Amino acid sequence: MRARLLGVVAFTMLAGMAARPGPTPPDPARAFAEVIAVEDVSVIPMDRNHVLPHQTVVIEGGRISALGPRGSVRIPEGARRLDGRTRYLMPALSDMHVHLRADDIEAYLASGVGTVRNMWGHAAVSRLRQEIESGARRGPRIHSASPGLDGTPPQWPATVIVTEPESAAVAVGRAGDGWEFIKVYSRLSPGVFDAIMREVRTRGLVAIGHVPLAVDVRHALGAGLRSVEHLTGYDRAVSTSGRGGTWAWIDADTTRYADLIAATRRSGAWNCPTLTIYSTLARQHSAEEQGLISRHRRRFVRQLLDAGAPILAGTDAGIQVVPPGTSMHDELRELVAAGLTPFEALRAATVEPARFFGDTAAGEVRVGAHADLLLLDGNPLDDVANAARIRAMILRGALM
Repeated sequence: MRARLLGVVAFTMLAGMAARPGPTPPDPARAFAEVIAVEDVSVIPMDRNHVLPHQTVVIEGGRISALGPRGSVRIPEGARRLDGRTRYLMPALSDMHVHLRADDIEAYLASGVGTVRNMWGHAAVSRLRQEIESGARRGPRIHSASPGLDGTPPQWPATVIVTEPESAAVAVGRAGDGWEFIKVYSRLSPGVFDAIMREVRTRGLVAIGHVPLAVDVRHALGAGLRSVEHLTGYDRAVSTSGRGGTWAWIDADTTRYADLIAATRRSGAWNCPTLTIYSTLARQHSAEEQGLISRHRRRFVRQLLDAGAPILAGTDAGIQVVPPGTSMHDELRELVAAGLTPFEALRAATVEPARFFGDTAAGEVRVGAHADLLLLDGNPLDDVANAARIRAMILRGALM
């Protein structure tokens, strides 16, 4: 089913991605100069699993300038005051695997997604990022991978084809121009993959993506793949029949997990398991097989985290399988179903993305942090579904 679905959307993925006029945002200079005070709110700082009750949070210039118990923080004259009583303030969410479309921007904001990691770079994404960063359009912070480096035949538009190791240097140079990460994909040969990874290391770049079908996941981790998407590579390693995708998890041998997870922990790589989209793709199977797929994938994710191998929350939205925005909350619920606590699931959408990006001002609620925040009508540490009960969103210090 995944192959059929991707075949249908492969050459429609870019539809709607070109920037279109959206709602006129506030002037960025004025928005960033605005002072906001959230009063008497319960703060979820995300530094650990706790809540700070009855806090006042002051936002100036796009950052949190003050935070402390009610009555102890001076609120600047003229500040916009938000009533935080009975409400909770936490960092905005990051969706760490999307295929960004301009038409989907508002859906991400409506669901509290303040940052996205776009997983296939192309010109429309560059234009969209420029529009958002300039203030011409409101939208989430965008981090983006390059166009995918892959073998033949290409599966997606804007692919950089690499079939010979000798072409790796030119391909990485081309793909790395203007993008934060180099994306590797499924049909690279082992020799080409190794040549790409050597070039990535030489240039001080970061490689993320799929473990190619012809490459062992342990080899890919040892070569420096920084994040693995969809548990690719692990699927073939755990399957007793050697199959991949959803099929691999039907006959997964759980005794193989420990060695693979230990290798992951040693490598320092993140995993973005995209549980929700795989639950959707698993609908091609019988009810019994769906249960096995879900149970085996969830168990692998739980064991990764137990071993200290970090997890990133991502959805693969943008390829017409799961919806943008709301699927982030489906993913959080899937992570909890995998045995993560609500705090651990939320960490995969806040703190871990910040660590992955190396952004020390992101992912937490504290003085000096980016003012990318959600004001919620319920405590998501009690029930992760409360992360979708959004009363207000503040992004780059501006009320959305």
